[in-house]
Amino acid sequence: MPTRITGLVVAAAAGVTGLALIGSPAFADTTPTPTPSPSPSSTAKATGDRETKLSAAITKVTGDKSLSSSDRSTILGTLNADLAAMKSSASAIAADTTITQAEADLKEVYSKYRVYAVALPQARLAADADRLTGTALPKLTKEQSTLAGLLSGKDKAKSTAALQSDLSDMSAQIATASHDASGQASAALAVTPSAYDSNHSALASVKSSLQSARTAAKNAATAAKTIRQALK
Repeated sequence: MPTRITGLVVAAAAGVTGLALIGSPAFADTTPTPTPSPSPSSTAKATGDRETKLSAAITKVTGDKSLSSSDRSTILGTLNADLAAMKSSASAIAADTTITQAEADLKEVYSKYRVYAVALPQARLAADADRLTGTALPKLTKEQSTLAGLLSGKDKAKSTAALQSDLSDMSAQIATASHDASGQASAALAVTPSAYDSNHSALASVKSSLQSARTAAKNAATAAKTIRQALK
């Protein structure tokens, strides 16, 4: 076996055992895929880094109570499939007997699965969306109702135009956050590697909507805090 192929096989085998090097991926998934030239460092990073990141994400998603059961199932399905694919790719590269064959298998690691560009970010975005719609916004809505009751009931004497304005703003911010967060988990999870290849901004609108929703939710929480302090 040629020396270059021997080195490639050793490097790929290291990826199978979970070798992970600290740093950015040798070829970022967010840029047009280059044709990589197999080497011990690039092969180990291509599979090993992704295996490490996917395993960590699987653990986090499994324990994330904010995720809906259906979204958790969808995310774990993708992450586990990609993890199996990374291990399979490492094994395939280890078994390759020509540089051309090894290069083709290594290129698939970058271009076919899009671990960094799709799988990992869509998992984070879906979790963010579920956290807003399933936890944060229901709590803010309940707080708004409580404060409205206080200002029209036992704390009516403390009600001022400023506090009523804060209460109205809180309601408006909650409505904005709810609107912007609605459907974003599904939108994120609907993006596939092929969709990303056609449009590298496939997840951009989800990111933007969730940022807007988070900002509105924070504004609502600030308004609630202002009212609570005034009612002490």
